[in-house]
Amino acid sequence: MVMTTAATLLPALGTHAAVLPSETEVVIVGAGLAGLSAARMLQDRGRNVVVLEARDRIGGRIWTNTSALDFPVDLGASLLKSADINPLALEMRNREMRLQADEGDFWLFDQNSSGEPARDASTQDYDALGFAYDRMDDALLDARALRSDVPLASRIKLDANGPAGRWIDLAKALAAPLHVGVEFTALSALDAPRLAGTGNDAWLPGGFGSWVSQFAADLPVFRNRAVVRIDWAGAGAGGVTVATAEGHVRAEACIVTVPLGLLAAKDGIVFQPGLPEPQREALTRMTMGVIDRIALQYEGGTFDAPANTQALLRAHGSRAMSVRLNAQGMPLAVAQLGGDYARDLEARGEAAMIAAARSQVRTMLGEAVDRKFVKGVASHWGSDPWSRGAVATAKPGFATARRNAGRALTSAAGRARVLFAGEAFAPIDWIGSAAGAWLSGRMAATEALRVLG
Repeated sequence: MVMTTAATLLPALGTHAAVLPSETEVVIVGAGLAGLSAARMLQDRGRNVVVLEARDRIGGRIWTNTSALDFPVDLGASLLKSADINPLALEMRNREMRLQADEGDFWLFDQNSSGEPARDASTQDYDALGFAYDRMDDALLDARALRSDVPLASRIKLDANGPAGRWIDLAKALAAPLHVGVEFTALSALDAPRLAGTGNDAWLPGGFGSWVSQFAADLPVFRNRAVVRIDWAGAGAGGVTVATAEGHVRAEACIVTVPLGLLAAKDGIVFQPGLPEPQREALTRMTMGVIDRIALQYEGGTFDAPANTQALLRAHGSRAMSVRLNAQGMPLAVAQLGGDYARDLEARGEAAMIAAARSQVRTMLGEAVDRKFVKGVASHWGSDPWSRGAVATAKPGFATARRNAGRALTSAAGRARVLFAGEAFAPIDWIGSAAGAWLSGRMAATEALRVLG
């Protein structure tokens, strides 16, 4: 992964004190949005908190890179889905944050497998893709109503020779690797978040990270403090002791918000005593999907398209890529890819990722656009040591694993000592999203307040 100093990234604010306090009321592990929302709620209630963050920046999988290109670009979470009902969007508006409506066009391109130049898709093609995608969203809703814990693929019957046949691969990619970072056959019909929304999506001017920096400005965040062990039973008067290489912090309760990929890793945080067997098993029933973004900067005026226009090329197999042209009104093409395709490109390096995105833009818009390319940058969430992926998903047949993996650890007296939060443990309609992480953090903070009394 390309490493950049904290001074060149947003968000990068927060305390970086030389000495950790030895005690606090609640210690929070991770300064992603879940950890920050929990800390904000607890601090606003007059409670003492300490936030320990392994990275040299805050935000976690919200990462606005301000150094690689001439414009800030979100390489992690960016779009606020259904902003008219999104609880995080409401919080932002309450804090007088101005949101930018996602009103760009939707462009669809067709190309056969022989690699001939792409052409504009027909009206019938747009309808066919919409039909296939709607069928998948309907199948998710039906599975939820029936509690059908099976692969989504088993609930959808789409005729490859029918009117939507040529667009099935792209619809599958939009539903799975581009949505939650796993292949279509690995998508749980019961666990996956809905595909459709209200259509009133929004962006954050200046990047998601700039808002997170403002939100966390006065929170006691200690960066470069990787947690190595959490002693949650029998510590002192029954509290929790959290250990880092730079010192220990004792608290009445601990909220762990690290991504599920790190929580489940054998070389991750050591819990003492170890996690209960049902919880360890639940973690093995989940996985981290990979979604990466590749931002390409072009000369001004390159794209004759409204801001945030989404461009898609008909996929052959699961190697699909979505591209936003003139992202947030800047001369950028921001590509998104996921699943095995993202993992494969990550393994080949950033140059290969940038080349693949340039090829996609060139195929859709013509050779001339490539001569106006300036520079690019890519995320590497799959190989990021502090996330090990982008989105947590439950494997088909194990939708209950999400709940079991996030169960609180309680003392012998039945008092919750370690709580878990993050997008992996959010309410079903918001799992895998920044809004879900924010909600989950607040839910954990509410429980911590009960512990404190």
